[in-house]
Amino acid sequence: MYKYIVFDFDGTLVDSRAAFLSLYNEIAQERGYLLMTPENIGQLRGMSIPERCRYLNVPIYKLPFLVAEALRKYKAIIPTLQFNTGIIEMLGELSDKGMPFALLSSNSKANIEEFFALHQITVDDIYTSGKIFGKDKMLKRFLKDKKLKASEIVYVGDESRDVIACKKAGVQIAWVSWGYDTEAAVTQHSPDHIIHHPSGL
Repeated sequence: MYKYIVFDFDGTLVDSRAAFLSLYNEIAQERGYLLMTPENIGQLRGMSIPERCRYLNVPIYKLPFLVAEALRKYKAIIPTLQFNTGIIEMLGELSDKGMPFALLSSNSKANIEEFFALHQITVDDIYTSGKIFGKDKMLKRFLKDKKLKASEIVYVGDESRDVIACKKAGVQIAWVSWGYDTEAAVTQHSPDHIIHHPSGL
């Protein structure tokens, strides 16, 4: 029996793919990286992060700086973002059932809090890290803080790195198909659950 549901933010709860694409292209034009376009975005969604970096000519060691810059620019576009279809209803149902939920994301806490405040929704627990591949450590910290066993939570995310992080932390992962990575890119990492609509949670 799960005692907590822990959600990823971008792609999973919030439809921010187009916004991130725009932010990346703005930075890429300044630095001479290959742009993301309607012609290559489908191919990129099926790649791992290192593969995307090679394709886009982005030195992988510069990725943390690129992400940090994108998150600084992200603040300006928060008012334009919306929840993915069915998410508000799903969160309401969780509340009605008394199921607590938390956020665990690579975005900044300030960005997430501002988005939820705009939509007048309160989230008590938000865990964030600027490290792209640090979610397994955040999950372990969450478990320690809440005095929970790994088997007592499920993480809901949309990327291969979410699945990999959960495997490292011993946490069940529900991968959602409406986010960033394609199903073909994720199934090789064997997510515990595959969800195609928020009602499926």
